[in-house]
Amino acid sequence: MNRLLLAAAILAGTASTLSAQTAHELTYEQFEVAVPHVDLETCPEDLAQDGVFCRGTILHDELHIFVFADEDAQVLRGMQSYPLATIAGLLD
Repeated sequence: MNRLLLAAAILAGTASTLSAQTAHELTYEQFEVAVPHVDLETCPEDLAQDGVFCRGTILHDELHIFVFADEDAQVLRGMQSYPLATIAGLLD
C-alpha cells in the first residue's frame, strides 16, 4: 500500500512540474545552428507578408518553409509544408 501511495505522489509531482513549464519560442538563432536549411530570397506567395523572412528544408519528400519575424528576437511565426511533387517544376 505504501508503494502505491509513493508512486501516486511521484506521478502527481511530475505532472504538476510538467504543467508548470511554459512554451519556449524558437528563435532564428537557435534554428540556424540546429537545422540544415537554405536561405530563401523571398517567401512563397501564400506566406509572404511584411516583416518576415523564410528558410527552407527538404525532408521526407516535402519542402518545409519556416517563417521568422524580421525583428529583434526573430522568433518563428509559422511553418508550411509542400509536397515536392507539386513544386518539382519550380526546382528545375
